[in-house]
Amino acid sequence: MVTFTARTHPGFRAGENEDRIGWTADQRRFVVADGMGGRDNGAVASQRVCDAVVGPGADERLERAVRAAHGTIVAATGADPALGEMGSTVVAAEFHGRTCQIVWVGDSRAYLWRAGVLTRLTRDHSMAELLQQIAGLAEEDTRSRPDRHVLTQFLGGEETPTPSVLTQTLAEHDWILLCSDGLTSELVDEEIADALRGSESTDEAADSLVSATLVAGAHDNVSVVLVDSGAEPHRLASMWNAVTGR
Repeated sequence: MVTFTARTHPGFRAGENEDRIGWTADQRRFVVADGMGGRDNGAVASQRVCDAVVGPGADERLERAVRAAHGTIVAATGADPALGEMGSTVVAAEFHGRTCQIVWVGDSRAYLWRAGVLTRLTRDHSMAELLQQIAGLAEEDTRSRPDRHVLTQFLGGEETPTPSVLTQTLAEHDWILLCSDGLTSELVDEEIADALRGSESTDEAADSLVSATLVAGAHDNVSVVLVDSGAEPHRLASMWNAVTGR
């Protein structure tokens, strides 16, 4: 059985927190949505994403739920011109036994934390990522570029996005980290790993990540969801038997 911790913080950016986080009632599907700050009503857009992905009536297929989220934003702006243009990124994870499916659009990310090693599972739909792939630039070379936050895909735009999808096999007590770019804009991967390495629980780790982001400046809203994959069922049974003497 998975356990999780979720945190969102407005950071030191003026205005409303445009990040939204959520999960389904059975705590198998989780989402982080980041309303685009350069567009109108980012908070409205990110809330619509959460509703489409983890709200009542969400599609049973995660990828289809993310695609539906794009449609709800487009429909909302078409029905109410007062909303103006709005958009959102998304990263969502769904757990089934020892596997986790991750779907994303934009630059919100997913990471795997296993036995003290951090592995990035997603690749941003952004100009910075394109420059790293095409021009061979290192991530540190793109962090200071003014176009680093320009997205090549997002939900709610004129072009229909193609969500990226991956399936990750899980070991006991792997952690899956979902986060908005408010975290990764301030902390490089090694700094994220340092915060996780010094934490004994997902609660402590989530608080450490937010605190480190605030210390680094927190120029944007920051949101994190940390999911612990839990133990194998046979291991839980063995532990119970050991405790009860059965």
